[in-house]
Amino acid sequence: MSILNKKMLSSAAAVALFAALPSAAFAFDSVNWTWGKTVVETVDIDVDVTTDVDTTGLTQVEKLQVQIGDVNATSYVNGITNNQPVGEGGGVGSFNEVFDFATMTNDGTDPSTVVGPVGGVGDGDTSGVSATLLDGGTLDEGTDDLNFQVEVSGTVTVAPTGSLDAAVDLPSIESAATAVGNNQSISSDVATYLHDGQFLFDTHGRDVAFDEIDAIGGIAAIALGSEFVDNSHTAFAVGASVLGITGTIDKAEVRSISSVSNILNASVDGSATSVGNNVSVDVNADGTPNGDSVLIADMTQFALADISAVSGVNGVTVNNYTNLASVNPLVSSAATAVGNNVSINVGNVGGL
Repeated sequence: MSILNKKMLSSAAAVALFAALPSAAFAFDSVNWTWGKTVVETVDIDVDVTTDVDTTGLTQVEKLQVQIGDVNATSYVNGITNNQPVGEGGGVGSFNEVFDFATMTNDGTDPSTVVGPVGGVGDGDTSGVSATLLDGGTLDEGTDDLNFQVEVSGTVTVAPTGSLDAAVDLPSIESAATAVGNNQSISSDVATYLHDGQFLFDTHGRDVAFDEIDAIGGIAAIALGSEFVDNSHTAFAVGASVLGITGTIDKAEVRSISSVSNILNASVDGSATSVGNNVSVDVNADGTPNGDSVLIADMTQFALADISAVSGVNGVTVNNYTNLASVNPLVSSAATAVGNNVSINVGNVGGL
């Protein structure tokens, strides 16, 4: 195939995604909502509806969000240790450590003496601690530098202490991972009109280069999308659906991972949330119905994606705490994955 033909076909594919995007924004000029039904029944209903709307302002939004590619969020917490005293009744602890010393000698005296902050455990010491000079020390006769190692070991007694109150003294570990493809939040106290579209997909791991998109899927998208050209977002959704079916565009990955492990003496709260497309609209939320409690919306959400959320908690240990019932829950782990989500609240009468 010639380079010219390839460019012609790839150009057609590019038009597939943008065929429904006219040069001028006229969303509410040509949005037609039509319902049709055939019902055979006998109904006797008397309904009186009176509407008197006098708005004091207007919020009007026409917006398109497109997320191409993967969205990942990861939170890892590992190896948190909160050392506690022995607790009620006391106890004995042991230790063994090796210390490196670097000092100098003074060979102007006979025998030579050590010049530096080095001391040891005297005779008759009853502390239970011993110090041993290890083999392998060095002395430079030219510079008088002296290097050696001392091993210190022994046992110590811990005085009895009461256990700690978990409600006051137990620390907490929080791990949160959130991945969102497209997100929108609108809060308004006046009449609100929305023409809104959100789209989420991938392009075979490539950079966005529509001249490489498959031409067959693009032509099919143009044919179907043109049937809804008066509503650009619906046309875009139809075209993107065809491109997904034909394999022209790929599924995106929206993934969040929260992992917490090996925690000593701490409560744990881990959460992971993944959302493809999210819209939240809050109109006149103070709950006072008036002429501003008006919402007119045309919303389109499209997600071609694998959406996953993982929250893992492992190896949590608590000791020497009382009143653990006050820490409820001691371990919390939540994972939430949502493809498309819309939350609407008008006049605080409940969400849809």
